[in-house]
Amino acid sequence: MNVQVAIRRCIARCAGYLRLSVSFFSKYQNFIDMTNPLKKQHRRWKALPLIFLFLALAFPAMTQVRISGKVTATDGSPVPGITVQLTGTTTGGSSDATGQYSFSANIRPGTHTLEFSGIGFRSVRKAITVSGDAVSADAVMEEDVLNMDEVVVIGSSLRQSRKQLGNTVNSVNAKQLVNTGSGNIGAALQGKVPGAQITQTSGDPSGGISVRMRGTSTIKGSSEPLYVIDGVIVSNSTTNVTNMNVNAGGSAELGTNRMADINPNDIERIDVIPGASASAIYGSRASNGVVLITTKSGKKGELKVDFGTSIITNSLRKKVYISEYGKQFGSASLRLGNISNGPGNTITYIRPDGQERKLSVDLVDVTRYDYQDQIFHTGLGTDNYVSISGGTDKTKYYFSGGYYYNQGIIRNTDFRRFNFKTRVEQIINDYITISGGIAYTNSFSHEKPNGNVFWSPINAVNITNNIYNIEERDADGNLKNVEPTRVNPLSVIEDMELTQAVSRTISDLQVKIRPVKGLSIDYILGVDNFSQEGNNLIERYPYIAAQEGLGYVSSALVNSFLINNDVNISYSTSPGNFSSLTTAGFNHQYQKITGLFNEGRDLLNGITTINGAATRLDPRYSYDQRQVFGGFLQQTFGYKNIAFLTAAARIDGSTSFPQDTRTYFYPKLSASWNINEMGFWKDMQRSWFSSARLRASWGLAGNLTGIGTYDRFSTYLSGSLNGIATYNLNTALGNQLVEPERSSEIEFGTDLSFLNNRLGVIFTVYNKRIVGNSLLVDRVLAPSSGGSTRTENVGDLTNKGWELGINAVPISGKDFSWNVGGSLSRNKNLVTSSSQVTPIALANAAGSVSVILAGEPLGVFYGNYFERDAKGGIAVDSEGRPIAALDAQKVLLRRVLGSPHPDWLLNFSNTLAYKKLTFSFLIDGALGQEVFNADRRTRQGVGIGDYSEREIKGELPRGYIFAVYNTEEWRVEDGSYVKLREVSLSLELPSFAKFIKSSSVSLTGRNLISWDSYDGYDPETNAGGNSSVLRGIDFGNVPIPRTFQLSLRASF
Repeated sequence: MNVQVAIRRCIARCAGYLRLSVSFFSKYQNFIDMTNPLKKQHRRWKALPLIFLFLALAFPAMTQVRISGKVTATDGSPVPGITVQLTGTTTGGSSDATGQYSFSANIRPGTHTLEFSGIGFRSVRKAITVSGDAVSADAVMEEDVLNMDEVVVIGSSLRQSRKQLGNTVNSVNAKQLVNTGSGNIGAALQGKVPGAQITQTSGDPSGGISVRMRGTSTIKGSSEPLYVIDGVIVSNSTTNVTNMNVNAGGSAELGTNRMADINPNDIERIDVIPGASASAIYGSRASNGVVLITTKSGKKGELKVDFGTSIITNSLRKKVYISEYGKQFGSASLRLGNISNGPGNTITYIRPDGQERKLSVDLVDVTRYDYQDQIFHTGLGTDNYVSISGGTDKTKYYFSGGYYYNQGIIRNTDFRRFNFKTRVEQIINDYITISGGIAYTNSFSHEKPNGNVFWSPINAVNITNNIYNIEERDADGNLKNVEPTRVNPLSVIEDMELTQAVSRTISDLQVKIRPVKGLSIDYILGVDNFSQEGNNLIERYPYIAAQEGLGYVSSALVNSFLINNDVNISYSTSPGNFSSLTTAGFNHQYQKITGLFNEGRDLLNGITTINGAATRLDPRYSYDQRQVFGGFLQQTFGYKNIAFLTAAARIDGSTSFPQDTRTYFYPKLSASWNINEMGFWKDMQRSWFSSARLRASWGLAGNLTGIGTYDRFSTYLSGSLNGIATYNLNTALGNQLVEPERSSEIEFGTDLSFLNNRLGVIFTVYNKRIVGNSLLVDRVLAPSSGGSTRTENVGDLTNKGWELGINAVPISGKDFSWNVGGSLSRNKNLVTSSSQVTPIALANAAGSVSVILAGEPLGVFYGNYFERDAKGGIAVDSEGRPIAALDAQKVLLRRVLGSPHPDWLLNFSNTLAYKKLTFSFLIDGALGQEVFNADRRTRQGVGIGDYSEREIKGELPRGYIFAVYNTEEWRVEDGSYVKLREVSLSLELPSFAKFIKSSSVSLTGRNLISWDSYDGYDPETNAGGNSSVLRGIDFGNVPIPRTFQLSLRASF
């Protein structure tokens, strides 16, 4: 049947669909209008997705043919998991554990092409001739360490062969995400993405994960990549709803980011686009890279049940040094003490226990304790998972459920998560496929204050002299106090109740239309909706405490709603030796976030609600919403399989942009040259040099996150004057000219394979820079302006570097195989211009030592330092005490002390398999960065650190700690580390029942060893959380635990 006849029949049959679409669109339009008080000037764009959705063409069926065969490796062994697809259609299947595959297709008699593809193998195309109702075709797969024939995800519904791309795309499969010892997909990615610095910012069971790809590229906005799950843009926000977690300086972003809601067991693969090459697809949200997550779905075949269960233990990997020397200077007890305020210029008396005594600097005997033993313990956990999947030629289904529970190494902390997921795909006919999915998460956590405050468990230990028995209680069973105005560390553990609950749903509806050969129309409607509730309770203390001694209670609720509409249209054709792929798309996104916060102080005895607080603070409410809309056009030309050229452009708009420049243009160019496909290469027949490819790409992308929804406007705050209600101008003034940050990135690379594709080398060099002075900062204003700050585009920032990846298969046989992988990358971050010559200090509770300074990396440590002697060593006075550097006016000098950005990132992995036994390990590290160790100074200042012990013993001169205490150079340490991140040993069990298809048991260790010279718990942690600029700060953060996980998996 020709196309014209099909189109005429389509027109006759789609009137009903159009009437339905008008009704549905009217309801959808009303919903958007009700929830969006902003201008409706883009309303005409919203009709496009639904027009495409209901252009479902009902083309006639053809002859049904059964296609089957077997897929084997070069050594004859079966290869499972190979995708078999009839080219030009969505029809296909996959090979099972025995290598067999089969599926049915409605096709015309004649010659057709099957394509066999899978991770780690070169694609194979086989021609089949259809003349009856069945046809058989076998395939032999050759290994390919570079995966050049692998089809990777590059957009919401867009996929291309890796060999066609001019940019880097890193892929991680499902096997690499299990047996990692972590229930967080961010942590599971550590050491598996070249050039990505993935940091666990806290050792809490619900601690956040920070991901930086090719450096940090913003100050105000987020440096986290964009996350897309099954084509749906989702939130990875870090929102504090437990008030005690916030940074006292107001700049850190501590807490759980929302990728913790995703169950790693549900993931099929992850594709990571690290640079601005994703600009054509995602425009103003692509400057930090894109993480594209594909979840599992049903496959044709009989019903399959996968089950997994595990036991988890978490323990403290390393204790910091706490002095146990039985002496100290001065009184042995300061409990309930205070300083005498009598006459005189010097302090001479204290009043411990109410009795006035002279200050003493003599050595006295004390009993010391190691409080780490009281606040840490071995946490237990479990990870349970079950899925049901299967399907027919027309219908495929996948259902799963999971329960994850993990206790933290801090007592009374834990994280509990329930996951439920379903995905169904229905083939309507040869041209229309509809699928939909719903993933629901419910999580709950018990937390403690985490870093940046002196009443967190770690800092309560650090700042308390360890001469008290903190387990001692009064007659009523209450814990006793310690230092004046300090909190007993066990009071934090027992009496501070911080809880957080999250309920989240991610859902999507997708329609794929293939009306004619080469043409595809895809529509995706996606919704990400979650509520996050946090509650704090600190009951009244029986002693004077540093924080909320009279009691405190708070409640916070954040609701986030994000809806996406995507339409992508692609047309591919291959005239002769040439190929063409044209893709156009449109996206509309609407997001609304509301927040409500209540708190009260001075609780009545026995009352734990806000209504029972004697002092109730005014409730706070926030409302934030924005729309993003845009369209793109991308064209790829190819010549044979030798060369590919891609040009693309996107126009993006947002309600956050200035009124006069509501849209921005983001172009892209890329090229790929597969040298090994040329005739001269094939004629050489050199097995030692198997393939070679050159690639290049350039793109311009944006970062919308740096602009607040209302940064364009000057707002007012409520107040009063002489009892009359007033409004006062907010000190943060609006800026109608503020624009999104724009980054330009160019990358060149080569992909080489050797020794019959057993050794692969991938090398990329890149230059990424913020252009047009578009770097966003909150600029400090003159008092005459009427405000204190204003968001402005005032600077540039660059990240230059390279990435080297190596993959090898030294041995591949039926009984034994050996796979090796590794990467090494280097990035140099630099603020190339700024509106201010003097450093811009970044406030945080550990001290304003992180700054923005032109000519230096972002967030470098800048502070006072020691004087140097003639040999370059630290200068000391006549008593041997270090001397701080001063200028001629005796003012402390300051300089750059170090950078939190690593010079090198590395990882190395090994997998050895012998018959049914598999052993693997992963090493990754970061070298060349510094850490600002605020905890070190605290411990020394109260007399429990190693240096203070040496001073008490007389090994250091009296006054040594006083001399170094306020010198910031003393707190900056080498933060380099190399970690044994993962070790796993698994065994496939023999079949002991017919209904069990396969089963295995595995033991996994995580964060087992860290090779570093760091004085604190762990140089990897960061009290700045996910902040773009506060990096490498250790101030009371929970250390990352050592984890063991014993797992059992089975398939039925």
